[in-house]
Amino acid sequence: MIPVFFRLKLKRKEKRPVRLWLPLILIWLVIIPFSAVRCPFILFVAWAVKRKEYGTLLLHFYPLLFSALRALSGLSVEIEGEDTTVSLAFI
Repeated sequence: MIPVFFRLKLKRKEKRPVRLWLPLILIWLVIIPFSAVRCPFILFVAWAVKRKEYGTLLLHFYPLLFSALRALSGLSVEIEGEDTTVSLAFI
């Protein structure tokens, strides 16, 4: 499943922590129609250059892109500094 939310937490010494939730579903709703419109053009270009071995790379682009997006779900990164901690998570 593709991530739906992005969470950013910023903890600083002697200050209130900052928590920011960003809904990624709004971004996916914009990106997916543009990808669907571009798909026939990419298939045509892949067919046109299939003799030069670039066609197979273009044909594998969309499945690889979507598998990379699905792999983001559950990714969590925490960065600690001297007086600041930043936590990033895809949910």
